Amino acid sequence: MGRRILIISASMGAGHDGAAHELRRRLELQGHTVQVVDFLDCCPFGIGWFIKWTYMVQLRVAPWSYELTYRLWYRMPSTWRFIVRLDTAIAGKRIRRAITDADADVVVSTYPLSSLVLGNMRKKRWLRVPVITYLTDFAVHPLWVHPHVDVHLATSEFAAATARTRGGEDARAPGPLVADRFRVDGPEGTRASARAALGLGDDARAVLVVAGSWGVGDVAGTYDAICAAGDFHPVVVCGRDDKLRKALESGKRGTILGWTDDMPSLMAACDVMVENAGGLTANEAFAAGLPVVTFFPIAGHGKDNAEGMASIGVTQYARDADELRSSLEVLSRPGLERQEQIARAFGLFASDPADDVVAEAQRRAAEDTAAPIKMPRLARRTRRSAVVLFAVYGLLTLGAQGVSAFGVGVAAPPPEAHDQVFIGVRLTADELEQPSIRAAVERLNATAIIDGRTVTSTGSAAVQELVNRDVDLGNGGWGQGRSFRPLRAETDVVKSTNAITNTVKGAKVLEFVPGRRFDAFDQIYARRRGQRLVRADHVIRPSDMPDVLRDRAVYVVDGRGSKPGQLASALDGLEATLHRDSIHAAPLSALR
Repeated sequence: MGRRILIISASMGAGHDGAAHELRRRLELQGHTVQVVDFLDCCPFGIGWFIKWTYMVQLRVAPWSYELTYRLWYRMPSTWRFIVRLDTAIAGKRIRRAITDADADVVVSTYPLSSLVLGNMRKKRWLRVPVITYLTDFAVHPLWVHPHVDVHLATSEFAAATARTRGGEDARAPGPLVADRFRVDGPEGTRASARAALGLGDDARAVLVVAGSWGVGDVAGTYDAICAAGDFHPVVVCGRDDKLRKALESGKRGTILGWTDDMPSLMAACDVMVENAGGLTANEAFAAGLPVVTFFPIAGHGKDNAEGMASIGVTQYARDADELRSSLEVLSRPGLERQEQIARAFGLFASDPADDVVAEAQRRAAEDTAAPIKMPRLARRTRRSAVVLFAVYGLLTLGAQGVSAFGVGVAAPPPEAHDQVFIGVRLTADELEQPSIRAAVERLNATAIIDGRTVTSTGSAAVQELVNRDVDLGNGGWGQGRSFRPLRAETDVVKSTNAITNTVKGAKVLEFVPGRRFDAFDQIYARRRGQRLVRADHVIRPSDMPDVLRDRAVYVVDGRGSKPGQLASALDGLEATLHRDSIHAAPLSALR
């Protein structure tokens, strides 16, 4: 007898939807009736659109904010119940209606927020139909698991074990949900024809680079690192990000592609894949027998997935360019390490998650699976409050001092930096006019931090001389900004940068180093202008020079309020300290 199954997913990239539709395909082949509902459509007042928009903005413009909120639930588990109540208040009524309309025997969720709502409905006895969560991530975030969800299905035993520690008593690992067209036992000759279509020679070592359907993350940095790693041919899939595709096409190396639905052919043609999220595409590569390397993982779940997959040996996690080169060298050629990694990854496909879904529906068939009990009617005031709370959530994720409090999204020393410090010198107009100070900044290999007001007044000629001598410039802000934060950020980042680059020929400003605490608005504007936020570990005043410099620290020498002669003496003393302790100085542009 066929069962009626409702799957709740979310159009947040291809991962959640991909698992939902593959599960639907398998269940329908077995003769069951399946409906797929988008959780975002269950949220009234456009809240679903707001959730998706916020997530996209976080990943593209302010990834530090997604990292901040993602880690918040680890650090503040007491907020978990509030999130559950809020999600239920917003989407519970429409989800209940969808279950009733489908007359479902079992409900499957492939998205964390819908799992929370369904688990809460089971807890309150508003829902008698059994609920299954399919965990699409290797790393199981606390918000993925609700203790009143009946079954948690995972892509790996690693994820299932984590789910059990978070309260999911019945957690199993049937494996990833991947379409059959990715399986390694495809038609013979696929690899040869796929490589011919890409113009790859027999000896070419092709590296497939993926970043999801949105093309998020540092794809350009990954492309550059692969090109620098050796004789590799990058095949980059930019998804629907046409801007990224056009930017990479100017590199004149490798194969740059936009959106494609022929990933099986690309995987057959390439020797190794580099990814950054640990999602659906990684699982597809496992099925295709293509070894996977994670590099520059995206914030939040991307970093956790990278750690989880590498810990069980199904991928390699390259944390820097040297490790990426080593991984590509090993995995792009036949060898024992490559074979073992492919075998471990293929071993994840232990069984069919569809069988677990059907088994749960059949096991509960003899029990009382009547329609959901009617939920208490939500007052209009509650719904309005939910809208306001989600608006506040958006402001929290994109606002208010999160950068400086957690250090997420701030430029940091590279891992390989040893016996090295990073120095910037904030210069006023009077100090710029002093040849001895300009010479000291050049000798220190420091970044000259200039504000826009200074350049447009008296310091343009002196700044031009610094640029001519290949001294790095940092944007110090406008010098006197507005008090309203969005306008202040625009003035300090956009107006100041324009003043420097329009006044000084050949000036490149890559770092934003304001003389104040920065916030999310600074991050947004700096990202749009291609600048990185730099926060000093120590601000040095000429009258209070340190006797010892800390390795890998960021120092900003601030001469404001002192006489030019004092700053010149301070820089000479700093140079002497570096020589004495055998520490190398680097400009702020050496941060990453």
